[in-house]
Amino acid sequence: MSASRKLIFYLLLNVFLSACVTLAVLFIYETYYRPSTLPQPALAAKDSASFEIAAIVGAGLPDSEMVLIRNTGSAVSDLKNWQLRDEDGNTYVFDALLLPANAAIQLRTAPGTNSVIDLYWGLAASAWVSGETATLLDPDGNMRSIYQVP
Repeated sequence: MSASRKLIFYLLLNVFLSACVTLAVLFIYETYYRPSTLPQPALAAKDSASFEIAAIVGAGLPDSEMVLIRNTGSAVSDLKNWQLRDEDGNTYVFDALLLPANAAIQLRTAPGTNSVIDLYWGLAASAWVSGETATLLDPDGNMRSIYQVP
């Protein structure tokens, strides 16, 4: 067997083994890890705004850390005066923001300039750690969604 054929054989073998390992890791993640990290929305009153914490990504990394808030209602709803809290007492109060049904907004921990899809909390340090609980409160202070950071 020539050297180039051996090289191609080993490259194909490497690709195949890498794909198998990746699939195995994804299967284990989906089977044992992901179900425990799904959002746990609180019950919402009928005919009112309904938002949930859909995900918290990049916990512990202030420059990439973000919370995804989703409108689970069937109409455009305003996030004005809704609050996001962590267990350490950090609170973000949303300004007036109309969010269409099934749409989401990203709240980033780091400082920055708000845009159509990104809001910035302006914290210098990370707000979230693994195992911590995030709470979303409506303008009346009622808990509407909780999420445990993976």
